[in-house]
Amino acid sequence: MSELKRVLTTRGLTMIAIGACIGSGIFVTPANTMQVLPHQGYVLLTWLIGGFIAFLGAMTFSELGARFPKEGGVYVYLKNAYGDLAGFLYGWIILLIVNTGALAALGYAG
Repeated sequence: MSELKRVLTTRGLTMIAIGACIGSGIFVTPANTMQVLPHQGYVLLTWLIGGFIAFLGAMTFSELGARFPKEGGVYVYLKNAYGDLAGFLYGWIILLIVNTGALAALGYAG
């Protein structure tokens, strides 16, 4: 048996990032949006605006990643901008509040 290559290309990393961002909600939300908005053009407009906002967020994180090429993501950015306490608190808030709330919402919805 051949051994797996431990290589991640730019294309592969991009696909992983897109898959993590999109999730399964992209298949559910169009129907909900169509029920709320009166015209299909509005639905398309909201998707375009949301896509543009997501693009701006992605570009912001790519700039931060290029500026601070270290492991740690948002923790590193906050630590460099606001000090150790902000990075520390962010890590614990994500762990104890945000992730817990997301799991509770998934459990309730599923």
